Amino acid sequence: MARPAQLTRENLAPFIRSRGPVSATELAAATGMNRTTIVRTLTGFGDQLVTLGATRSTRYALRREIWMVGNRWPVYAIDEAGQARLWAELEALHERRWRIRWAGPPPAWAARFSDREGLWEGFPFFLGDARPQGFLGRTIATQISRSLPVPEDPRRWSDDHTLIYLQAAGEDLPGSHLVGDECLRRALARTVFPEPENWSAGDARESRYPAMARLATSTLPGTSAGGEQPKFLTTVRETPEHFLPVLVKFSPPVEQAVGRRWADLLLCEFHAHEVLAENGLALPGARVIDAAGRRFLEIPRFDRVGASGRRGVVSLEALHAAAFASVARRGWPTAALELRQCGLIDAGTIATVRRLHAFGELIGNTDMHFGNLAFWLNDTLPFQVAPAYDMLPMLWAPGWHGEIAERTFSPAPPLPAAHEPWQEAMQWAADFWQRVATDSRLSAEFVMIADDVRRTLERLGHHQG
Repeated sequence: MARPAQLTRENLAPFIRSRGPVSATELAAATGMNRTTIVRTLTGFGDQLVTLGATRSTRYALRREIWMVGNRWPVYAIDEAGQARLWAELEALHERRWRIRWAGPPPAWAARFSDREGLWEGFPFFLGDARPQGFLGRTIATQISRSLPVPEDPRRWSDDHTLIYLQAAGEDLPGSHLVGDECLRRALARTVFPEPENWSAGDARESRYPAMARLATSTLPGTSAGGEQPKFLTTVRETPEHFLPVLVKFSPPVEQAVGRRWADLLLCEFHAHEVLAENGLALPGARVIDAAGRRFLEIPRFDRVGASGRRGVVSLEALHAAAFASVARRGWPTAALELRQCGLIDAGTIATVRRLHAFGELIGNTDMHFGNLAFWLNDTLPFQVAPAYDMLPMLWAPGWHGEIAERTFSPAPPLPAAHEPWQEAMQWAADFWQRVATDSRLSAEFVMIADDVRRTLERLGHHQG
């Protein structure tokens, strides 16, 4: 970069953007100007300038404007009682850097991901995790791309796109954090003046859910055969005082072969959820509803409490990527061990992850990606596993084009270090397959699959016994 003949704010800015945070001494060396001239010129940046540190260790950076939404935003947390508090302030800097200024004492994990001045290399993981994903995410992205400068496909979103989305439409995202004053106002207003389309009467599920399914599939058609389970969110009003936020998955019409298979899988997911809930690893209260030729699986949201309360969560996807950006992924247990090595989780959490992973393998869950395991997000360490979700035998899911093929179930025996949690998970899996095989709602075809799996597990258990 050429050295300016005369120092102005305009020709100093590129040096700060590309090198920042940078000290006045470093800027003087880069521009060939003396330090006094640098300091005097810096005062002309006004609100753009970020000053980090003090005295001779002071460094400077510049805030970066994002579209029409500014360069810094308050971040709020909503607690289980529905009360909001200012949690932090987020600032956009140059060169993919962001700064978090905590409203109170920093979370115990903050120093693991940022420096002492609150600088993050890349978007903070607890906010980036709210980027739209899956069926619901693609529905949301398609809708908001009509009014906001973001791509229709959320997989093409940059950090800036995510920030625009968070402050413009992030009032009901997973977890407990919101970005921006207006977003918080909208979230609080939803609890005082609920929109009719976001609520369902407890005794109207059989009529309400089919209508919501039709709306969901008309918004983003053609996904059920592609492996993404169609779903929607709603809050069920069981009584005037009891509100239950839920996620509802649904099958295609069951008269179709692919619809019948997904109906079987949703029934399997219900039983897996119940087994895990009885063993303290999932939130109880799931239910199956057959209506209008579809099967619906209603699952309580563990990140919501009543009509307005929330709980913070973060996926293994986001947490692991923030801690180990370049580490190859080799499954939940390996990722858990890596998180343990850097002090983010404890030995008890590793054991829980091993049980969940073993149970998934023993029921044929081939979709245990890093987005399908979550941790509670609060200000303390270690991170604890959140209730299990998306646990079902995806080995037998229809293919991308709707084909239903025969699949071989051959779970691997456990390694010695994982033998104890595997044995416990084997008991849960045997219970699961017993429930599935004896459920009268299951198709005859899947009953045969369940019987074959039970025989396979008996052989495997006998060999390990």
